[in-house]
Amino acid sequence: MSTSVPPRDGGAFSGPSGPVPLLADELALKRVFDREFADCLSGARAQLGEAELQAPRIVQTAFVNAWNQRASFRTDDDLKSFLKEQISFGATRALSRKAAAHRFGTHGGRDEVHTASHAVAGSDDPAVSWTEVSRALHGEASSKDAHAAAASVGRHEAAEHMKAVAKKGQWKVPVTIGVFALAVMAAGFFYLDKLGEGEAALQAVSSANIQPIASQPGQIGNTTLADGSKVKIGPDTKLFIPDEFPAKLRVVKVEGTVQIDVAKAVLPFYAVVRKTQIIATGTSFVISTFLPDSAFAVLVREGTVTLKSAKGEKSLAANQTALVKGGEISDLPEAQKGELFDWVDGKVTVPTQPMRGVMEQLVRWFNYDIKIVDASLLERTASFSVPLDSSGAAIKQIEKSANVKFAYEGQNKVFRDAGAPAKK
Repeated sequence: MSTSVPPRDGGAFSGPSGPVPLLADELALKRVFDREFADCLSGARAQLGEAELQAPRIVQTAFVNAWNQRASFRTDDDLKSFLKEQISFGATRALSRKAAAHRFGTHGGRDEVHTASHAVAGSDDPAVSWTEVSRALHGEASSKDAHAAAASVGRHEAAEHMKAVAKKGQWKVPVTIGVFALAVMAAGFFYLDKLGEGEAALQAVSSANIQPIASQPGQIGNTTLADGSKVKIGPDTKLFIPDEFPAKLRVVKVEGTVQIDVAKAVLPFYAVVRKTQIIATGTSFVISTFLPDSAFAVLVREGTVTLKSAKGEKSLAANQTALVKGGEISDLPEAQKGELFDWVDGKVTVPTQPMRGVMEQLVRWFNYDIKIVDASLLERTASFSVPLDSSGAAIKQIEKSANVKFAYEGQNKVFRDAGAPAKK
């Protein structure tokens, strides 16, 4: 029978409605944006120094991330503190990228600098910035020209800085120490940029310190993540959510079976299973790791996902499935779909197999431990297909398919050969 999963920080569980959140809708976000934009922009510029052209983009990102975590804000102070942290993080990253450009000798020409400056001119206008925020909230990507312009500005700043250093003719010890510190910090960001978000996602969920949301056998529950994504958690399952979620990365790790309805956001959503990445935006998909040999399966219910492993990559559309085994991605046999995915529709399907496997499924889905005293019965085959709340129907189907009889012997529940005399 389905039950709720105990809550964990970062996830809100389904139940009675709580207090109305501070950012109840986009109009509320717009009011906050109008009120705070100027101060946020000023703060970003103060931290960026010569890289101040990137300030509007950093502020826009801060407001988008605030919307993604809107459920966690109860007061204006909570929201202001979050915006301040996001701007500080964005500024640090921008400066680190700039330092990386210095270190690796990136240059930009005069023509591209002029184009970039023209493209971003006026982007500190609140109306223009709100348009960019609104596009991000509705999943509309910024134009390629805007991305190219921003990258060009960064290259120009790096080139100009290198020229200024060359004119000085000498290095001073304090400057050397400062540049070395920036280079070390930049190397980390450069490494992540070089490897891509996928590698960063794998690293984020590799920490042994993450305390997972965990369900027990026979337990199914629902939770809402901080970015608004909804997760249905199957029995005997662990969902790992790193501290970086969702401000820096939207990534979770799955052991067991879950259905994830991904909220639309700027950042892609990563689900990591045994070093394979499942990448989605605004998509509904199901993962099941209840397969032998460390294999797992994926079903896409809506939208599309991309599977990336060390041995390949594959895109899946709605109603498509895949099997991942040892990093190899292949089609999932039709016969296994019900066994792995019927549970999200309120049904348990166990195809014909030896009794020992059927007993494992009874424990997993119903937390029903039945002993088989006669070892020879373990080789008999059985099957069942019943609603999630019908353990009794499952037992009856096992009795019929395996020619066994369910009974109580003292406090123990047992299956015996249907042709054998019953024990008193």
